[in-house]
Amino acid sequence: MTLHLNRSALVSGPIGGGSHGFPGTSTSLDIAAAGYVEQEFLVSGDAVSYVAAKDWASDGQWSVTEGPTARFTTRILVRTPTDPSRFNGTVVVEWLNVSGNTDIDVDFGHMNEEITRGYAWVGVSAQAAGITSTGGSGLGDGVVGLLTWDPERYGALDHPGDHYSYDIFSQVGAALRAPGDVDPLGGLVPTQLLAAGQSQSGFRMLTYVNAVHPHARVFDGMIIHARGGIGAPLGDGMMLMDPAPARVRADLDVPVFQLITETELFELCGGPGPTSFVAARQPDTDMIRTWEIAGTSHSDAYSLKILHPQYVRQFSDIRDLAALFPIVNDGPQRYVANAALRGLRQWAAGGAAPTSAPVIDTADNAVLRDRHGNATGGVRTPQLDVPIATLTGELTHVPHNGATVAFDASTLTELYPSHDVYVTAFSDAAQRAVDSGFLLPEDAAILIADAQGSDVGR
Repeated sequence: MTLHLNRSALVSGPIGGGSHGFPGTSTSLDIAAAGYVEQEFLVSGDAVSYVAAKDWASDGQWSVTEGPTARFTTRILVRTPTDPSRFNGTVVVEWLNVSGNTDIDVDFGHMNEEITRGYAWVGVSAQAAGITSTGGSGLGDGVVGLLTWDPERYGALDHPGDHYSYDIFSQVGAALRAPGDVDPLGGLVPTQLLAAGQSQSGFRMLTYVNAVHPHARVFDGMIIHARGGIGAPLGDGMMLMDPAPARVRADLDVPVFQLITETELFELCGGPGPTSFVAARQPDTDMIRTWEIAGTSHSDAYSLKILHPQYVRQFSDIRDLAALFPIVNDGPQRYVANAALRGLRQWAAGGAAPTSAPVIDTADNAVLRDRHGNATGGVRTPQLDVPIATLTGELTHVPHNGATVAFDASTLTELYPSHDVYVTAFSDAAQRAVDSGFLLPEDAAILIADAQGSDVGR
């Protein structure tokens, strides 16, 4: 990868202390048990803003020119294996999500099982809200940015605004690849940087891919996760409503992987129409893959179970998300995300591109479903092909979280007259998913063991 970026940020730290004694967005997962350590650093420099050079079109070939520059100091969270020999050379650089007016490491949650198999991970406070917000989130009035949450720890932070967020993100990547006196990776030498962003950050990642990557050329591959059919502005705001729809540009020099759940197909950006992901569908190319994952939702129980204790530890006034665990979607998104991440790693290193997947079946602005209410088409997993519940990404109960509706006893008995019938069918479906590249062998083993230990068919 040839760096075209001529701006170099300065890394300092690691930082500690503060009134709380731990970083904002510190993970609730026991990464120490997985052989990982979490540290926090400051990153400072002069960031450039970008301005659209002409009207943007749906094809994603979005030209920009450089605008004013501004001084910044942000922070990064870094999670690395404690044993350097375990490092596989790949760093996942996540654009932290700020839709709740605080930094959230959503993709680390979804992909943590694969990441802690040997990757390094860096979360970037690229946007102002994660630093400067003083409250007003739907998560609770006490959910605030880093400066308000712990001014003692974060008093040095200075974010000039979201017009500079894209270059801040690029400069962090460049600093990881060519560190100065302070190396946030602790001597680990990356051979590959993969950028990722989910939901609000997924919109930003689309704009980064289309408008900024051709200038910066910092990352070797990118994951756009759970976006609707549009991108994000170059400045403030969550969604860029024009152009709609917005697709990934087709003249890429690095691979881009889109991961899409049922929710984004029609509902995330206001319903059917040009802002829906269905309107933005495009064919796979030698540098683009899109997986629409049947039976999944924009946010799900697995993600909430990671984020809720993280929120509770950090904020005293927080919405009780635990009440949602039993009813929201508990589909297999994390396992498909693991497979996508490994597939992108191999693809970006010059290996074969991941399998192309069929789209989820749709008609008349709706997802087509089988007799059990589960989506047809798309990326298939054993939870969909050998179901024990309806798994939907539609906004049935809770916004963005879909639903899980367990089958009644008579339906389960009809489908699986014995436990062996269920386990055999589930194991066969898991192997099909492995053979298709949608499920990693080690994750399939976990799912099969869960099926063997279940009461289905007993």
